[in-house]
Amino acid sequence: MKAGLARWALTLAVAGVTAIAMTSAARAADQKPIRVGVALSQSGNLADSAKHYWEGVKLWSDQVNARGGLLGRQVELIVYDDRSDPATAARLYEKLISDDNVDLLFGPWGSASAATASAVANRHKRIFFNSGGASEQIQERGFKYVFQTAAPISAYVASIGPLAEKHQLKTIAFFGRDYPAARDMAKSINAIAEKRNLKVVASEYFPAGTTDFSSMIAQARQLQPDIWVSVGYPNEAIEMVRQFKASNYLPKVFIHNGVSIDDFLKASGKDGEYAFGMSLYEPSLKTKGNVEFVKAYQQTYKTDPGYYAAFSYAGATVMEAAVKQAGSLDQEKLREVLTKLETDTVMGHHKVDPNTGKQVGVTGLLVQVRDGKRQIVMPLDVKTQDAVIPMPPWNKR
Repeated sequence: MKAGLARWALTLAVAGVTAIAMTSAARAADQKPIRVGVALSQSGNLADSAKHYWEGVKLWSDQVNARGGLLGRQVELIVYDDRSDPATAARLYEKLISDDNVDLLFGPWGSASAATASAVANRHKRIFFNSGGASEQIQERGFKYVFQTAAPISAYVASIGPLAEKHQLKTIAFFGRDYPAARDMAKSINAIAEKRNLKVVASEYFPAGTTDFSSMIAQARQLQPDIWVSVGYPNEAIEMVRQFKASNYLPKVFIHNGVSIDDFLKASGKDGEYAFGMSLYEPSLKTKGNVEFVKAYQQTYKTDPGYYAAFSYAGATVMEAAVKQAGSLDQEKLREVLTKLETDTVMGHHKVDPNTGKQVGVTGLLVQVRDGKRQIVMPLDVKTQDAVIPMPPWNKR
């Protein structure tokens, strides 16, 4: 894996797919490339998930260069390793702006790093495409140059209320990784619970790097919540399921955003069956350009895209649309365009609150693992299969 991650820092080659595209690319090659700066977790605890995020933006850059570039110029990605550390991310974005003089800034993966990096960008009055930070707190600091293409946390949990109501689920326990996105999610869950007459019986956070969830399982065994909700990363979802089985515990519904990533399916195997995932994207969605995106991703990476890859691909799509509409890399012109820009991406309809830059267009999904695949169970109008609730106990699978 380290060898694969090391290749991230390679800049992108010119690729032509038709005679016209080849001619355009040849002309673009004569001009200075548009340099897009990004720091990503090539090492540390976010490296696995950030790898998929990288794959989405790399695929986009390959495609845009094959089409002749952006504004008639090739795109070059300038990539650094933030080591899964928000402070390092901030320093690297300072470097990208002050030393590398990149033309555009693409956000890192993860809300914590996105929060620190976006503060640096805003201080320099540089547009920051927040494609990897779902925390709504990032957008609530009065920053004028930070625009969220990632769906906000409230979108992740939007379908939990309707699911609970349909299946007469009454109680929720929330256990989240201690970072801003989890605190946003807890706030949204509390609002849903109040509106839907649900009772939140536990709401706790665990530090990054936690691998032992026995105390939470013991608490849940005593409280018997109908729904266990967690937010974090796939490795945590995998470990939770393993420890559920080892201790012969299972809630009626286990929901974790990490379940929506292929890494969970591969690592958990049959033990991951019937788990629910908060998702913002699935390959089966009927969104603009999604069929083509899935096909290209499969050809390049030999697997279906998950929502981490869709986050970055959609963010790059918005970046491309904004630059084209502005007809320029001028930051003030881009800011003016981005406050009003609406466009369709593989994740859905992009639209931001013009006052905060917060994403308000993309909605969320709930999926359930069935026969090793994710099936959409909520919202009902886009479901691909009915939910199985309660999840079958370990001795009846």
